[in-house]
Amino acid sequence: MTVPYSDGQGKNAALDWYRQIAPATVVDIGAGSGTYAKLMRPPGRTWPHDSAFWIAYEAWEPYVGEYGLEDLYDDVRVGDARVYAHYTAFSADLVIAGDVLEHMPRADAQRLIADFKRAAANLIVSIPVLHLDQGAVYGNPYETHVDHWTADAMRAELGDGVVAEWVGDVLAYFWWRKE
Repeated sequence: MTVPYSDGQGKNAALDWYRQIAPATVVDIGAGSGTYAKLMRPPGRTWPHDSAFWIAYEAWEPYVGEYGLEDLYDDVRVGDARVYAHYTAFSADLVIAGDVLEHMPRADAQRLIADFKRAAANLIVSIPVLHLDQGAVYGNPYETHVDHWTADAMRAELGDGVVAEWVGDVLAYFWWRKE
C-alpha cells in the first residue's frame, strides 16, 4: 500500500453508500490525498455546484498543497482530528473515517468514533484488516500504524446502527447510521 493512498478494495461499496445517503454535508477525516473526494465528487464540482459541502480534516499540512486539497474540498482544516472532533462542535450528514483510525491509539480511535456518532447522521469507516506495519512516511509521523483493528472489533465498536459492511482481504468498510 502506497501512502497516503488507500487500497482500492471496497471503494465501490463506499461510493454506493454515499449515493444512498446523498449527504448535504460531508466531513472527511484524514483526507490524505483526497481519495474519497476524488471518488465521490464529479471533477471540479465543488459546492454550490455539487449538492454536498465537503470539509477535509488533515493533520499533515504539506498534503494540502501536495495533493491540491483546496481544489477538492470546500473547506480544509489542518490539525489532528482527535483535537478538532472532540473540541469543535460540528454536525454532518456523513463523516468518512477512511483508513485513519489505525494511525492512533485504540482509546483515541474509540473516543473519535463516539464523537462521530454524536455529530453525524451517517459514518463510513474503512480500516485495514490485513496487519500492515508502517512507520512515518516522507517525514509524516501521522502515517505510522499504531493499532490494528479486525472487522469484528470495528463492528463491535460501532454497535447498533451498522446498516451495511464490506470485508475484503485488505480493508473492511462499515456504514453506520444514527437511528
